[in-house]
Amino acid sequence: MEALLFRDSNDAVVEDVPRPTPEGDEVLIKVDRVQLSVTECNLYEGADIAHSEQVRRRLADGPARLFGHEFCGTVAETGKAVTDFEAGDRVYAPGKIPCRECAYCTSSYENYCPNKTQIGYDLPGGLAEYVLLPDDPLCTLPDEVSDAEGAAMQPFESTVRSVATADFTPGSVVAVVGTGVMGYQCAQLAKLFGADRVFAIDIDEEKLEIAERRGLIPVNAKTEDAPAVVREATGGIGADLVFEAAGGPQQHGTEGNDPLAQAMHVVRRGGTVVQIGHIIGDIELSPRKVKSRKVDWVQPVYGVTAFSPNMDSARYAPKLVATDQVSIDDYITHELEGLDSFEELVEITLNKPKHGALGPAQIIL
Repeated sequence: MEALLFRDSNDAVVEDVPRPTPEGDEVLIKVDRVQLSVTECNLYEGADIAHSEQVRRRLADGPARLFGHEFCGTVAETGKAVTDFEAGDRVYAPGKIPCRECAYCTSSYENYCPNKTQIGYDLPGGLAEYVLLPDDPLCTLPDEVSDAEGAAMQPFESTVRSVATADFTPGSVVAVVGTGVMGYQCAQLAKLFGADRVFAIDIDEEKLEIAERRGLIPVNAKTEDAPAVVREATGGIGADLVFEAAGGPQQHGTEGNDPLAQAMHVVRRGGTVVQIGHIIGDIELSPRKVKSRKVDWVQPVYGVTAFSPNMDSARYAPKLVATDQVSIDDYITHELEGLDSFEELVEITLNKPKHGALGPAQIIL
């Protein structure tokens, strides 16, 4: 089978490798589509960010199969211990694999396990014709979910979990700073979960137009004072809940106009800022300004989360898409053919405005 092998930063090659055979609790998946996160693209180019140490360790042992945790595929074979999946099932991989042995795992706090096994870093991801994985992190996809949506489902599951576990109450005023893929999804979910008003703050006019069509209130931070707009609309109070979904390099979290600072300016006294975007590098913060206004700065929990005995985030995310309650395909704009298009995928995903892309490019296998 064909697979991408990574030899170093900016050095990947498509090669024939043996097709694995599943044993025990393993599942062999024929990959249908795959996309890369911005983090993975930056890691490929050698950035010293989250997961960079894992990547260096893997490359130190020779060419490695890396990246591609955002994919969907069809079960081809299963090991004898697998009971939840069978050949022909369409699946995606929302989960990380907890160690089951640490103090967190043995006390039912698996979401906080510090020793999780991660697809695309510790295990091969979907940048191959087939991928072999344990059944633990997998979840089936409804027929109503397309392959394009399936490949984009893992980050959506993360968004669903982040919004559902935030300090959210019906009738809240919500703001989202940054309406990229996850920010746009946060805004839709907030509306779905009962927000009275949702402000979508960005500098990209196309994204703001899409947000407005979805019933969100667009605020162009390039031409408007976003905190002033939200305060005026709320009688001087501010938003109850704010999602910072831009991430990236930032200088200060409580001063100026960087995304986190914007979120801190927009939120009301006693409100909550949920950190969705990954902030690159260090950032200055004035703790007194956060403390004096009693603002909670919340980091969403990692890993598939049970909402009740009937539903968890892994199953709920595709259900929302299958029933057209939330759109994730608005941002699927660029589709490529075959693993040989990997370099083009990285270029488009890292330079979306240049290519007119709204979300990551996808490879069809």
